[in-house]
Amino acid sequence: MAQITQQENTLQFSGNLLITNISETVNQLQTLRLESPLTLDFSKVNEVDTVAVSLILEIQRQLHHQHTEASAVSVIGVPDNLRSLMQLYGVDGFLLN
Repeated sequence: MAQITQQENTLQFSGNLLITNISETVNQLQTLRLESPLTLDFSKVNEVDTVAVSLILEIQRQLHHQHTEASAVSVIGVPDNLRSLMQLYGVDGFLLN
């Protein structure tokens, strides 16, 4: 299972971001306050699948829905397997600034 820890405007993800546990992760995410500028830190994530890319896009969508003038979400600490998925789906240039 993945855990999300919030420190100010940074969400730190740890554990595994997989389709099998995304429901719990999304439920946990909905209890957090998203403020711009927002940073997503994946440096403590072990395993990922395509749902991790979808999660990042959903967080960005939620932030812009709540704050129309919000800046882009910063994504840091991206493990190689998540970076590969971003490249595969062609969103690496959009998500990795």
